Amino acid sequence: MRVYNSRNPSGADTGIDIPDRMPIASEEQNNWLLNRRRQVDAHELNFLGNASPLPRDVWGEWDREGIEVQREVLAVFGDLAAAVGTPMPIGKLIHYFQQISDSGEAHVSLDGRSKGRTDQQVISYQGTPLPIIDSPFSYGWRQMEAARTEGYQLDAAGRRNADFKVAKKLESIALVGDTSIVVDGKPLYGLTTHPKRNTRSTTNDLSACTGPEWADDVNATIKLLHADNFRVPATLYVNWDDWFYATQTDYSTQYPNKTIAQRILENGGVREVIPASDVPADTIIAVVKDRRSIQVLNGMPMNSRQQFRANPEDDYNFLVMAAQAVEIKFDAEDNCGIAHSS
Repeated sequence: MRVYNSRNPSGADTGIDIPDRMPIASEEQNNWLLNRRRQVDAHELNFLGNASPLPRDVWGEWDREGIEVQREVLAVFGDLAAAVGTPMPIGKLIHYFQQISDSGEAHVSLDGRSKGRTDQQVISYQGTPLPIIDSPFSYGWRQMEAARTEGYQLDAAGRRNADFKVAKKLESIALVGDTSIVVDGKPLYGLTTHPKRNTRSTTNDLSACTGPEWADDVNATIKLLHADNFRVPATLYVNWDDWFYATQTDYSTQYPNKTIAQRILENGGVREVIPASDVPADTIIAVVKDRRSIQVLNGMPMNSRQQFRANPEDDYNFLVMAAQAVEIKFDAEDNCGIAHSS
């Protein structure tokens, strides 16, 4: 969410005294000094901070740039956030989910008057830290003035780099977590590092093997979920180059007009396949993409924020910031909806 200043600082039209210290200044320079003085006086009377805020259309352009970077980088994180995102208060450092023991019973009667027996549930809690990721960029105040007076575009390299750094970290958090982030003894895990995930070794080079070998690894990965009582189609996250090979290679001589990718997508246990550059080669990650298994904690979506500016000559400092994490769930019997072949 963007927060804008609704006021444009302005001062009196006349009566602003400039000390007689620039007798050789041109009329244009004097007008510039007058305008600056009016802005400073207006800030002192009304609101001190964020002097000369950026116009709304600039924020709109920067938003579009950030979305372009997210579409390019956040293959895994973005797919999960779109399906199982959960709003979180920004002040929450860790989110807990419940593990509940099996209790009670399904009671059957004809009149509905008798009641089943209720057992006390045993509840335990598992936590996921919610970190803040940020990357700064800035422009000098004279750069801003030059852009305004000359009408040229501010260089985008610095802000795009900040967008890219935050997006890459979010994707890394989804895949490997960040065990340096620990709250109440709970580290931040990812899809390939969570201790309760189901694991196996991939037996083939997925960028060179045959179609049946590809299918064998996919089926073996999905069967790990079946063993944990998750018998629903799963989303597969695979390496981008591995999947490109699968889209370009015939499944076998028996199926000369069908690629490996087409055959994999026909598998009843596969909901969809998402290729991602940050997934390691020869890796298959199968995820039951619902809130029984996983959710994205969303304290603050990725966005650009302007920092405090007290004076017109202060630098324009910005932060690309996000507060998000992937929470992987498992039940009291350690059944987990994540399978990882590597």
